[in-house]
Amino acid sequence: MAQWTPRGADPVAHHALVDGIPPWIHGLLREWFVGQFTTYANGFARRWGERMQAYDMAARSAWAEDLMSYGPTAVFDSITPDEALRMLDWLVYDNATNQTRDDNPELEEVLRGGGSMWKVGERDGVPGLERRVPEGVQEAAEAAMAAPGNAGSLLSEAWHAVFGMNPDYEKAYAKSIKAVEAAAIPVVSPTNRAATLGTVIQQLRDQGDWKLNLAREHATHTTQQVILGMAQALWTGQNDRHAGQPGYTPSTQAEAEAAVMLAVPLVQLFSSGAIARR
Repeated sequence: MAQWTPRGADPVAHHALVDGIPPWIHGLLREWFVGQFTTYANGFARRWGERMQAYDMAARSAWAEDLMSYGPTAVFDSITPDEALRMLDWLVYDNATNQTRDDNPELEEVLRGGGSMWKVGERDGVPGLERRVPEGVQEAAEAAMAAPGNAGSLLSEAWHAVFGMNPDYEKAYAKSIKAVEAAAIPVVSPTNRAATLGTVIQQLRDQGDWKLNLAREHATHTTQQVILGMAQALWTGQNDRHAGQPGYTPSTQAEAEAAVMLAVPLVQLFSSGAIARR
């Protein structure tokens, strides 16, 4: 169903995802936040201060005294959007690990309905806020993360490192490569204990008969070339593999996102047996 757009508004701009705490969902987020300090754990009511002290210890902050003095409503109204998102992120984690009542779906409903670029997610068993991506992309990524062995968990780590609240772009790029290695090496170089993605690329190129299971192929642009091109782009594009060498630069957000988006189909194709010698 098409989304409603206010008369005279640009549909693209109006429905674009918004960072921070936009004013139209501030009150709903505050209501959810306040509710988190009247919750229960292990059958016992947790005091306001106890839960905020747990957050302070984890975040290295000091909000418990303000919460005890002024209450959660005043705290939420006084903090910056970044701090609010950080608290919401921790509460999502704490709800999933320490609470008996799961309020996280209600938070996701508010974020989704308000067009927030943040969503309630879980990667590698760690619940928290993540940047929202198109639904089809999310589904493809989750399917690849279900790959057997280490490939799925490594891809999950890469995804969380680039789309999570505390991004680590170098980690995201490195884990993307490791995820593809975990999926491809058992298929292409199962007996080579020293194999890397570079080894896999060279072996694919030398053997020349690796293909996707398609009935027809282009005469010059074969499916092997597609796989090789994706793998080579991922392998060559990493600027931060070895520090102290010429050309070393830390991975950027754009590079890390590109690496993860290359790794998703490669992990899926190798793990599923879609690419094989034919």
